[in-house]
Amino acid sequence: MRLLKFIAAFVVSAMLVYAFVFGLNWKSFTTFIDNRDAMAEGSEWVEKTYSLRGLSEYIDENPGNVSIASVVLGEPDSTILYQPEVRRSMGTTANLFILLAYAREFEAGNIDREERFLWSDVSRYQLPEVEASRHRNTHNLANSRGLLEEGTISYEDALKLMAEMNDLALADYLWWQLDPTIWTEITEEYSLHETDMPLPYSGLYLAISTAIQEQTFEEIVNAREELSDLEWRDLVREQSRLFAEDEEERSRIISILNSDRIGNSFMEERDAMLLFPMTTVTDIISLLEKVWNEEQIGSEAANDVKTWMRWPFNRESEVRRHFEDYGALYDNRMGLLNGVDFGTSTYTGDTTVQAIFFDRLPVAFWFHMSSNHMHQDFQQRLIYDPAMIDRMKVVSSRHHNQPAEDLSQN
Repeated sequence: MRLLKFIAAFVVSAMLVYAFVFGLNWKSFTTFIDNRDAMAEGSEWVEKTYSLRGLSEYIDENPGNVSIASVVLGEPDSTILYQPEVRRSMGTTANLFILLAYAREFEAGNIDREERFLWSDVSRYQLPEVEASRHRNTHNLANSRGLLEEGTISYEDALKLMAEMNDLALADYLWWQLDPTIWTEITEEYSLHETDMPLPYSGLYLAISTAIQEQTFEEIVNAREELSDLEWRDLVREQSRLFAEDEEERSRIISILNSDRIGNSFMEERDAMLLFPMTTVTDIISLLEKVWNEEQIGSEAANDVKTWMRWPFNRESEVRRHFEDYGALYDNRMGLLNGVDFGTSTYTGDTTVQAIFFDRLPVAFWFHMSSNHMHQDFQQRLIYDPAMIDRMKVVSSRHHNQPAEDLSQN
């Protein structure tokens, strides 16, 4: 009898623990089970890349996944280029163009930087289960810094927050307030012919969602290939507009996303990043040099962009230890780790501008890099750490003028 009581107590306790642990986190648990194969993808690189030297070895052996442009201004012999002409997804580093657009509009007097708008209007663009916690954290940060007044925020403060927090809904709201002709102006004025201009993230995620589109991922990719770039942009814009403005469609989307997020597997979501706006590191570096040198851009606008990007320098003491000046935009989403930055080394006084894009990363390896913020550390060290700079010069020279398609087979 005592044995039966013990077994019964054990079973009941185990059931309660199971219900507590897995019941409260059931969605996360089932997501993990559904993606268990993806969670092993690239795991052989995890143990090899706990140091940045190990990461440099990954870059050396996987040129199909990485592009680097690191340019020391005034020192052309110090330039590091690695797969610089390969078009890769920007993720939220595309926000650089939103910053640039607003800097130009402020300087021209077309938009008042102190004009305020309702935060609730921003939240209309927030998709359930798609970085919703980041949107809440952005709101909390704005509140703690005293940036919100009666539920409103200024354009100036919103742009600072967007650069720092990568809030998708905030970027969408700011995108929608701009005259769409500005994207053609920026493309032509700065000769960004390999670069797609930003699109609203809500529309992008809805357009790649198997749950919302009621199509397989392969069908979504095939449908995109049949559209022109202009037709694709129109489709993404309309998806975002309907979600924000059409109450019936909004309710349908919220219901689906609450139960199944976007419906894509980890691998499908990673591969879908290829449908996001793309660029080359060459284009990004060209633009960053113009901003730094105030070339083809007014001093007020250039200083605005640099000021908004300086959030790491203003926030992190470790950054100030190695840099006299530093600014960056980073992104981190499934299979993608990107950064664009400028920095003046404390040790040399040289200023470097950079664009470093990792994309289509194996899922397990991406989780490893993402959790350790390795791409940010790597990017910063490539400005001030002589050993890392020398190491990447060797890697770059080894692959000079070799196409990524060929190298990826090695």
